[in-house]
Amino acid sequence: MNACSEPVATPTCTVVDTSIFVFRAWFARGLDPDPQGRPGGALHGFVHSLCQWLPRRAPGPLGFCFDTSLRRGFRHRLDPGYKAHRPPAPPELRAQFERIGELLDALGLARFSHPEYEADDLIATLARNARTAGLPVAVMSADKDLAQTILGDRDHLHDPERGRPMDRRALEKRLRVRPDQVADLLALAGDRSDNIPGIHGLGPRGAARILRRLGDLESVLADPDAVRRCNLRRATALAQAIAADPERLRLSRRLTGLVDHVPGLPRGSDLLAELQPRGPVRDIYARLHDLGVHPDYHERLLHAAAPTPEAIPA
Repeated sequence: MNACSEPVATPTCTVVDTSIFVFRAWFARGLDPDPQGRPGGALHGFVHSLCQWLPRRAPGPLGFCFDTSLRRGFRHRLDPGYKAHRPPAPPELRAQFERIGELLDALGLARFSHPEYEADDLIATLARNARTAGLPVAVMSADKDLAQTILGDRDHLHDPERGRPMDRRALEKRLRVRPDQVADLLALAGDRSDNIPGIHGLGPRGAARILRRLGDLESVLADPDAVRRCNLRRATALAQAIAADPERLRLSRRLTGLVDHVPGLPRGSDLLAELQPRGPVRDIYARLHDLGVHPDYHERLLHAAAPTPEAIPA
């Protein structure tokens, strides 16, 4: 190999947790007007994010996942209290989410949603399908729940705006459990952001200590007294609480665990084809104008999203 040659990046399947980047922009300046005078700060911030990190991703399939199940997915039927404390999105934000979806379509980038499953489930399924196809996975998000998707030696979770990529070992060091134990951790300790209660008085550190010793939630439920030997404060009370309501913990585990077999998502050669950036539509500049993308971002966005420079129409 020529010493002066550039290293070739490994093809990677990049899957984006779209909502986190949209919500960040929304809370920063979501009602700021776009060039058409509509609230457009969330779309503007999302476009800025794409221009910043999309050109730096590894080559390979790329997909954007959206939440559309809202309060009618399978988790809400399992537990009506799931995420019930979250207020509905205001109409100004919903309108911008719609335009962001149309923007990705116009750029030729794949997007996915499902009325029954959340974006996290779509990400987990695409990640599993990519690994089956022999590709490493890069999940763009800051959501700790998505650590569950980082199961391959070459996979990583990355918040490109606020941190470095974390592989399986880095996540285990940070969370004190393996990625495949994260759902058990959240079931035991609870997840306030999703309104999942957990065991009173048991936090993530304590839950991690239990799982490092006992392995998984079912092993804990099979022998709650073993929790007394985990060197925890109030260990006896915690063991009693676990033994008192095993079905509630099993329900919590069904809520915290991600579904990695969502039907209808591409796999195998279809994944490679459907997630390959296609390049923008022919009337892309008119579409960007109509969607409210500021003209200063047009060329940067097209450069960021194009599979090759030739994919940008003249």
